[in-house]
Amino acid sequence: MVQAVLSTTDLSEALTPMPSQRFTTPRHTSAPVIDINDRRHYQRVTGFGAAMTDTSAWLIHDELAPAARRALLRSLFGPSGIGLSYLRVPMGGSDFTVLGAPYSYDDLPAGVIDPQLDNFSVVHDYAYILPTLEAVLNANRHTQILAAPWSPPAWMKTNDSLANPYDEGSLRGWAYPVLARYFVKFIRAYRDWGVPIAAVTPQNEPQAGALYAGLNLSEPQEAMFVSQFLAPALRAAHLRTAIYGLDRGADFAYAEALVQGTANRNLAGIAWHCYGGMQVMSALHAVDPRVHQVVSECAPGIVPFPPAEVLISGLRNWASAVALWNVALDPAGGPVEMPNSACTGCTPLVTISEQTHRATRDLDFYQLGQFSKFIQPGAVQIAATRLASDFRTARGWYGVTPGLDDVAFLDPDGTRVLVVYDNAASRRKFAVRWRGKMFSYALAPGTTATFTWR
Repeated sequence: MVQAVLSTTDLSEALTPMPSQRFTTPRHTSAPVIDINDRRHYQRVTGFGAAMTDTSAWLIHDELAPAARRALLRSLFGPSGIGLSYLRVPMGGSDFTVLGAPYSYDDLPAGVIDPQLDNFSVVHDYAYILPTLEAVLNANRHTQILAAPWSPPAWMKTNDSLANPYDEGSLRGWAYPVLARYFVKFIRAYRDWGVPIAAVTPQNEPQAGALYAGLNLSEPQEAMFVSQFLAPALRAAHLRTAIYGLDRGADFAYAEALVQGTANRNLAGIAWHCYGGMQVMSALHAVDPRVHQVVSECAPGIVPFPPAEVLISGLRNWASAVALWNVALDPAGGPVEMPNSACTGCTPLVTISEQTHRATRDLDFYQLGQFSKFIQPGAVQIAATRLASDFRTARGWYGVTPGLDDVAFLDPDGTRVLVVYDNAASRRKFAVRWRGKMFSYALAPGTTATFTWR
């Protein structure tokens, strides 16, 4: 028997079980056929999730009653919910902060420096970030956390600011070893709260000029920081935290230089953002098939595909984990650090109202859940006919061709999982063929379907 679960764009069906299907003797069909070959394996899955920003943690912890908070986190991370198991956490403030101002863990008056990090403290996170992460781990203790700084403390930078306008905020030469120790202190402080950090990236979106927190960190600088300072500091502290490079979208030259250069042996892999298209991961896989790749950020609402396509495209291009951006926002898409124009229109998994103190699970929640609820950590991608394809034009437009798109996995318990999404404007029929047998189905526009069988 084949179990089917659907989510429609209007959420009239929202992770809704449908009548079971049966594999039967194949018949001639004019519909496209998805051939499943579970003997051909690709990358292994780490997990699926989203970003727990300052904003998300505050909304969940401060704007929901305790019972509602626990129920929401169980629905996000628990086995009875959608089973998220991967979180991205900013180290300090990002562009989504409740108070609308950036912060680091060692902020000082202008002109004052702290090379011994005597002023370092994560006390800011005691109020709502660490308690929320602790509650996440109570819901799913296997959740992996990837942490990334938006900026080092301002006194480590050449522009003496957490912001990075015109990409002019670089790391001072003497600050490389200090920043490595800053990472160690952060990881230890979180560990002491019972929140282990599985992996870090040296910098969110290096070389992306912004009026909010950022850092100009070139590939040679990142390679030097990783190989000469960060990796040795983690080893000296007996920390097993992995390091992923880049943490930005579609910069193939940067990523290729990292994996072919001096930092390679100290990197667990490359973290990508979806902006610019995700075929770049397949290009890097062709250069070095051993490189582990994750999608650490993709913001539905500002990219030319919905969450279901983010997942399919990312997984089809060798990602082992995919994290959306953000877990929770308010109805206005914030709170944000102003001026923040880069993510206007970003949609969350959950909308939490400061007026009603209620959480609404959005389309992103259900489309992500069509993957995370069924594809277990440790699952391996298996061969399946792809009926759509990624594209990127000479002018930089990118997306996925219209029609049916799909991806398939073999779970550790032996369950086969096929996710199919109809990104076309019309109802589409198709057939699924596996080991000489077949079943047929049809999807309405914007519908995501997950099929599971043993």
